[in-house]
Amino acid sequence: MRWFLVAALFAAACSKKSSDGLPPAQEWSANAQGQMQPGASGSMQALPPAAPPPGMAGGGGMKNPHGGVANDPHAGLGIPPANSMGGGDDPHAGLGIDVTGGGGGTDVTQLGLPAPDPNRKIDPSRFVKGVIKIHPKAAARAKAGIPIFLVVKRADATGSPVGTPLAVEKLTWNNGELVFELTEKNAMVGGTELTGEVVVTARYDQDSDALTKEAGDITGQARVTLPAENVQIFLDTIL
Repeated sequence: MRWFLVAALFAAACSKKSSDGLPPAQEWSANAQGQMQPGASGSMQALPPAAPPPGMAGGGGMKNPHGGVANDPHAGLGIPPANSMGGGDDPHAGLGIDVTGGGGGTDVTQLGLPAPDPNRKIDPSRFVKGVIKIHPKAAARAKAGIPIFLVVKRADATGSPVGTPLAVEKLTWNNGELVFELTEKNAMVGGTELTGEVVVTARYDQDSDALTKEAGDITGQARVTLPAENVQIFLDTIL
């Protein structure tokens, strides 16, 4: 009798579909996103497509979440779109940097610094003069016609160059001894005084860009007290 009751209960349990359980696998269906949902009859129905987040609806593509220029992730953040800075593919366009000009080639007013007065009086007693030479170990790497960027900066206690350039110049390597002279006429920032202890650095720059360095560039420097003449700078360090 006991076995008969157990068998009857087992058969009843197998024939009943519990409302708390999952329906058989053949009654599941997927929506477009691969999500599954049971329908009112117990079978799974497709979920409606999820609504896009605000600012992303319509047009088949993402709108700019910051507002402003369409598809520009920087719009509204005070950063101009890359194609609005001018100068084509020049990464320095809009910053006032002219990598082809002489002197500094930089509009420092774009950096919040005062530009030199073009009508200022130049003190002839403030200068650094000398010659740039190539060290024998680097001579085979230097070619005529490549720019040489010359920069004068203050010297710190260790003799390293620090701060904003006091004077700058762009020369052209001639495969020999390159004579140079910098005065306050070569200043980048208004009010610059070419005085005191400074470091004069020369860099043979393969890509003609004063703001970049790359393997194969050649540098040299000299620490002097201004005014100074007969300064010799050897291009002796290969980057």
